[in-house]
Amino acid sequence: MLHRDEDWRNATILVVEDSPAVRKMVCAMLTQTGYNCLEACDGAEALHLLEEAGDVQLVLTDVIMPNMNGAELARRLSQTRPELRILFMSGYVDDTIVRSIGRASSLFLPKPFTAAALMEKVRQSLDRPWMGIPEGRHGISSA
Repeated sequence: MLHRDEDWRNATILVVEDSPAVRKMVCAMLTQTGYNCLEACDGAEALHLLEEAGDVQLVLTDVIMPNMNGAELARRLSQTRPELRILFMSGYVDDTIVRSIGRASSLFLPKPFTAAALMEKVRQSLDRPWMGIPEGRHGISSA
């Protein structure tokens, strides 16, 4: 369990983002702060990487992506790895799924964001006890 500054700075974060430029920028911000980063371009690649990867503490995923959106990825991960922390990001504030996830502000980082906002939200996600994905209430249902 990560709970001290020196622990969370060494955490491994899987960044799931369909835009290569955004994905690279987010990973650059995270690695400059000392995090280890894995990258996936969509939910399917993220699921595959998590099967192969050892110790990942946080998945930072875009909500709106082709093939499998971030909410569906989170739903699947909550079934296979319920201890895995998930943080959502999106620039589509008018989307229904994004609005419902955004109500759980501890789980959501609106785009665009600064490096400071990213680091603060990541640290909060790693530091707080993981309660799992809120079913139904925030648009992340098993339907």
